[in-house]
Amino acid sequence: MVPHLIPWMGSALEIGRNPDTFFNRAQRKYGDVFAVKAFGRDIAFVVSPSLTSEVHRKAQKYDFGYYRVTLTTECFAVPARPVLKRIHSIDTLDVLTVFCFSLMKSDPLSKVLRPAHHRHLSPTGIGPTIEFYTTAVWDLLEKEGSRFAGVSTPLRDLVLPVLYQSSAYAFFGRSCPVLESYQAFNDIDTDFHLLFAGVPRIFLRKSTEGVATMNRLFEKYFDGPHEEASEYVLESERMIRDQGYDSKAVGAYLVCFFFALMTNAPNAGYWMIILNLKREEGLQPLVNEIDEAVASWKHQNPGQGIEDHLYGFVSTVELPLLTSTIQETLRYVTSSVSIRRVTEPVELGGYRFDEGDEVACMTRSVHLDEEIHKEVSEYNPRRFRCVQEARALTSFMVSLLVRYTLEIDSKCSERPMFMLERVGTSALQPRGDIRIILHARK
Repeated sequence: MVPHLIPWMGSALEIGRNPDTFFNRAQRKYGDVFAVKAFGRDIAFVVSPSLTSEVHRKAQKYDFGYYRVTLTTECFAVPARPVLKRIHSIDTLDVLTVFCFSLMKSDPLSKVLRPAHHRHLSPTGIGPTIEFYTTAVWDLLEKEGSRFAGVSTPLRDLVLPVLYQSSAYAFFGRSCPVLESYQAFNDIDTDFHLLFAGVPRIFLRKSTEGVATMNRLFEKYFDGPHEEASEYVLESERMIRDQGYDSKAVGAYLVCFFFALMTNAPNAGYWMIILNLKREEGLQPLVNEIDEAVASWKHQNPGQGIEDHLYGFVSTVELPLLTSTIQETLRYVTSSVSIRRVTEPVELGGYRFDEGDEVACMTRSVHLDEEIHKEVSEYNPRRFRCVQEARALTSFMVSLLVRYTLEIDSKCSERPMFMLERVGTSALQPRGDIRIILHARK
């Protein structure tokens, strides 16, 4: 157990001040497995890639079911009946998948929702949704670009609403309450790490009200016309209603999905721009790669404009630097915790764990492991040159950089910093902001 001075609170305050320093120091002193007390809970943290893999591989011994119940019922007020029976684990670190499976593997909806997930959200099935997303992000950037062109603008005001709206429209259609839900989502997101940690709701008034607002908006959405929603949403709704649930329950279930959808890409897109603008070469290498790919595409498709074929473009062309930049950004800015409850006596890393013990795998510690990545504290967009493309953020960056240039406002001295205290919540939120000037390319 890492020593602490304050009962019940444990090491929570120290982790909140600088979790990277806390976990790095603990690993050096105690090894790859060590116990931490925080908010009255004793949790064993795992910071080794091999031991993390072992935890996820032995899913029957390290169960996520308890935490899915907590996420859905306690954090998002999902009706408890479908998720109180015993459910099985998944071995994934992806936040979106965790939330989706929290719905799909909950009895009695697991048999009907799990196939819908695989049909519509797998790499082979998500194409139509990404195509709608690509169209939405292009249109929104055109609108916002015209509004902000030539004006010193906080980067968050340009990037985050565009990515939020594009993702929402792609899954829920144009009738989705995007603008009305934006503030409520931010209220939840700001304190989500505290919600999940079990901090009493009396201290989390804004996030609690945010959940109520989101649920109310989506109940109304599902009571009204929403035929433009994605096949995944429409099929999920049909399946849930077939089990006897009303619009309130449908809305609460899909708010979980909606929240998971929004916790990563918007903040990752924001940091990708900033981290590259701060480099001496700026965004120019990405602009050059995209320009060359566009020129090649136009040569093969004479007389056609890329704006009418953007999804086909980003789905077929190779953009290795942009793909690497996306992956490096996710490595650099993501803080994810994969937590499990032990179901039977096991040994892990030389320690014995009993049924009911909690084990948390710190993926950020793996991302910052110097034995895995050279110069781990440096942001290197060329680190991953042979990885699978992330099409959503690719669509955003292509849509942005083929039409606009961005520069840091020289009069702005403020620079955003990571909100490191948001341990385990995917892409870290920025504290502060930076002002940029957007120019239309000729």
